[in-house]
Amino acid sequence: MNSIWIESLENKYRFEFKGLINVEDLFDLNLEDLDKIYRNLKNDEKQLQGDSLLDKEDNPRLTEVETKIKIVQSVFKIKDAEIKAKQQEIIKNARKQKILSIIEDKQDQELSKKSIEELRELYDEL
Repeated sequence: MNSIWIESLENKYRFEFKGLINVEDLFDLNLEDLDKIYRNLKNDEKQLQGDSLLDKEDNPRLTEVETKIKIVQSVFKIKDAEIKAKQQEIIKNARKQKILSIIEDKQDQELSKKSIEELRELYDEL
């Protein structure tokens, strides 16, 4: 896995997306844009593979495209995992807020059950 990153840096790979972008820029894209790049690379891969029996193994352009595909897939997985983690965090925080709200309601109910004298004592303590 690390070798694709090193290869991309050594060879200064660029990806076609509204011009040319580098590997770092892939992390700034959303999943839909990454998918567009991926689909374009897959089309390039199919064209380079073709039906010819000649030069299939020694095609550096095909190797580059295959590496770029792996890079885009990796970035996609990383970003997708980040998005899912953020969504889970939002759900967790909403649940915490709901629990806090219920706790406050129960405390209010508990206070309302106290007598006037008990409430005055609590008030004076503050």
